[in-house]
Amino acid sequence: MNITTIIELENQEVENITGAKLVFTQEQIDENIVETCVECLQLENSDDKISTEEAMQKVFEQLQQNGVIPANVEDFSYEMPSCERLKRKTDNETDLPQKVILSFMS
Repeated sequence: MNITTIIELENQEVENITGAKLVFTQEQIDENIVETCVECLQLENSDDKISTEEAMQKVFEQLQQNGVIPANVEDFSYEMPSCERLKRKTDNETDLPQKVILSFMS
């Protein structure tokens, strides 16, 4: 039997572990729908960027060190925040998706 564990992380938790900020990009789907998703992460106090793959590997390893993920787990998957949303006249950047999902089987 395989057991799947899902860990839901706030954006700030991922940013704290990686030492980088999520960089969001927006794509206009049609006149009233905008898709917002994570493009990469930008290292704090730097212009350097890391890929979402690198960042989530770092999160995975840190969670293993903290004992949240068992040491014998080698593979994991993740979903970065993204959403399709209706565009409003007062559209602002604070309406960003806030959850990162990391899952693994044991």
